[in-house]
Amino acid sequence: MIKSGSFYFSKSHEWVGMDSNNKYHIGISDFAQSELGDVVYVSLPEAGKTYKKDDKIGEIESVKSVSEIYAPVELKVISVNSKLNDTPELINQDPNGAGFIAEVEVSNDFDTEGLMDESAYKTFIDSSHHE
Repeated sequence: MIKSGSFYFSKSHEWVGMDSNNKYHIGISDFAQSELGDVVYVSLPEAGKTYKKDDKIGEIESVKSVSEIYAPVELKVISVNSKLNDTPELINQDPNGAGFIAEVEVSNDFDTEGLMDESAYKTFIDSSHHE
């Protein structure tokens, strides 16, 4: 669904990426879902609403904890992934695909400042989360 290499990650483990239809999606990283454990509920952002970068847009509840979801960039929510209402475990199964949070609109001058590409994000995780 999302083209490989087009993901940008925030330090709070959200991603924004573009699919082959030039539509942007947001979600949480594979690392984040593995840290959360089994996801049991997702509070989705509001369709039609605009959020500033770092605004709280929802929550993910797992068997271990509740974690907030933040907007990785300034965005407007086009639609939410309503499949997560009945099958929140999609976030565990496919966080970068079927487990996306929402389809969003971002400004034409998509600002990746403060975001990391996949290799930088991997380095960030490795350096800040030693086993």
